[in-house]
Amino acid sequence: MSKGPNIHIFVGEDDYLANAAAAKIVEAAVEPSLRATAVETIDGAADNAETQLASIKECVASIQTPPFLDPVKLTWWRGVTFLPGGGRGEGKGVSEQVKGALARFAEDLAANPLPPNQTLVITAPKLLKTSIFAKTLMKCGAQLAEFSSGGKSRDKMEAALMRLPDLAEAEGLKFDPGADAAFVSKVGTDTRRIVSELAKMRTYLGKERSNVTAADVAEVASPGGDEPELWEITDAIAQRSPAKLLATIARFDDGKSGFDIMLATVAEKFLRELYIYREALDKGWLTPYGGWAKNIPPDVVQDLDASGVGPNVSRGDWAVKRGAKNAKAFSLGELRLARFLILQAREKLVSSGGSTQSLVTQELLRAIMRRPAPAQRRS
Repeated sequence: MSKGPNIHIFVGEDDYLANAAAAKIVEAAVEPSLRATAVETIDGAADNAETQLASIKECVASIQTPPFLDPVKLTWWRGVTFLPGGGRGEGKGVSEQVKGALARFAEDLAANPLPPNQTLVITAPKLLKTSIFAKTLMKCGAQLAEFSSGGKSRDKMEAALMRLPDLAEAEGLKFDPGADAAFVSKVGTDTRRIVSELAKMRTYLGKERSNVTAADVAEVASPGGDEPELWEITDAIAQRSPAKLLATIARFDDGKSGFDIMLATVAEKFLRELYIYREALDKGWLTPYGGWAKNIPPDVVQDLDASGVGPNVSRGDWAVKRGAKNAKAFSLGELRLARFLILQAREKLVSSGGSTQSLVTQELLRAIMRRPAPAQRRS
């Protein structure tokens, strides 16, 4: 048996926490220069027996193949949806064939432990700890950690409040008494959304302050919902930075087919708002510093308010100033084209059933690419 645990299982419906824990194992086990070749990720999201068996087979092949040129190897079986206690095979639970394959998987690992230079990481939304699969792996030294997001709303709130200080510390932030509860109440309990909102708060406070007050929460934090704002991604779009956009998408993308559709929805909404701000700037309704003009025609005010960004919409002065600043990075034509590209990509993605993954990212990169200024003709 190998020295120390080299099998790690992270379980939790809050996939951000499970994936973050798995990422720490990757960082500890594989140095950065080797991760492109020494880390192999196996998709564990499978909804029927055929794809579940294929996922198991792929993971077995990975752990049975020793590192070739690299000194170490790590296999990450990511987001496994059909482990005991969490199976969803065609809505009827996991088939006996899949249960048998999972049992053999665990028994083979117990009988043939991984060598010291190999690591297996498994992340899953659910796993029954009393199952033969879990017990067998833990007998051969596997470490299992659970990340509970709570069941009832109150439990989820308390769990989010307990996580918040550590997440805030990563951004160099600290909440004043009462501001933490106000923050979680407003943005929700989803960890991925909390991280995004903390990054936005960090930018708002700048280098001058690190303490978050209740007034800051009221001014900056966005109400939670089913569709996260993914503020860091919209920030990368506004900065027209392909490198930042790709890095941020990679951090938020959980590998599920729904991510691209969500990304398209968020990007389209953001580009639509930038278009409204840009038009308002061009027509003098909005000053370059983010203040609404006094002489806007009443019918225009009504239209702007109806769009969700007008003078009578409670968004906070900071949000309007930032919208004006972001809109100045694009021309009206560029924003019109960008929104068209994203709408078109989303339509293709939906009609293809998710078979055109990364199309939205490609179109976003096209949309934010800076075009060279046309050469001036010499007279």
